[in-house]
Amino acid sequence: MSKNVILIRSRSIDPSIHKVAKALSNNGYNVKVLLWDRTGKRNIQNINGYIVIHCGIKAPHDKITASFFLPLWWLYEFFFLIIEPAKIIHACDLDTLLPAIIIKLIKRVKLCYSIYDFYADNLPIAFTFIRKAVAFLEKFGIGLCDAVFIVDPTRYEQIKGSSIKRLAVLYNSPPDYFERKDSIALKTKANSDLILFYAGVIHRSRGLIEILKALRDMDGVKLIVAGLGPDVKIFENLPKILRNKVEYIGFISYEEVIRRTLEADVILALYDPKIPNNRYASPNKLFEAMMCAKPIIVNRETSAAKMIRKEGCGLIVPYGDINAIKNAIKLMKDSYDLRLLLGRNGRIAYKNRYSWRLMIKKLIHVYDQIN
Repeated sequence: MSKNVILIRSRSIDPSIHKVAKALSNNGYNVKVLLWDRTGKRNIQNINGYIVIHCGIKAPHDKITASFFLPLWWLYEFFFLIIEPAKIIHACDLDTLLPAIIIKLIKRVKLCYSIYDFYADNLPIAFTFIRKAVAFLEKFGIGLCDAVFIVDPTRYEQIKGSSIKRLAVLYNSPPDYFERKDSIALKTKANSDLILFYAGVIHRSRGLIEILKALRDMDGVKLIVAGLGPDVKIFENLPKILRNKVEYIGFISYEEVIRRTLEADVILALYDPKIPNNRYASPNKLFEAMMCAKPIIVNRETSAAKMIRKEGCGLIVPYGDINAIKNAIKLMKDSYDLRLLLGRNGRIAYKNRYSWRLMIKKLIHVYDQIN
């Protein structure tokens, strides 16, 4: 039991938890992963040396109505953790933390906590009292954890004031597919059109409407969109002028995301700063673009923009500025040399400062400290 670890994540479609599980498994830990599969599927899988258990409580993704299903999920998580032996429990985000804290106190095990999204800052600014209550709850829970992981140093501002025993920054970087000698890394091609790629939540707060408006009168550009979310109808009911410029491919596997990133010319990652959490956005897409040596377009109101200025690996636009988005895309389209330069800068930054290999070292160092 001394090296038994249980990881918990309420988003089964998020690849981040699998990177952590594989890293721990490869470094001598016995790993089980509990995921909430909101499509209703229940199964157990053995993946890359660790076991994945899917909780099949059917519920929506990325909608406020999902909160009504949380008590059922918490009960499932609680009884799972009661039954399963573990020396370390690793919860991810507030919707997994509360049952994990109770089990920590009952069974006297160690508790790690990864913050991908600080929940209070996902709520509208107008919900002042609720936001303060949720923030207090999460910060109080952080004080009961043995180690906390954040995905960007700027996110410390969100949890400042918590009683933190150990804190580590694990950037949400992908493993290094670029140098692999298999079909993923080799499947690159010359594009006649400029290929823009977005993979993520399909939601209006991701600048998708503004991107479509920017593309309306542009030629020689194609947008490929992958993902699920509450606003998929945006792409199911495209106006005629955009149907040959936009391809919506739905949900795809993480390896397919990497393949599409390698095939693309430019990656897009825009986040509405009216949602407080978006200001701290340091998304998978940024590090995937870096790893794949692809330039990225982000908006200036995010922490990702600060990193892009530092590393010189993309272009920055104001959120919602359709002309600025259009000009950035045109600049990328007209200058292959610029795309190459920005992509190379990102690749160098990934290898030297943000690679998953470097993140694994930090992860294992913390685990070995608390184990």
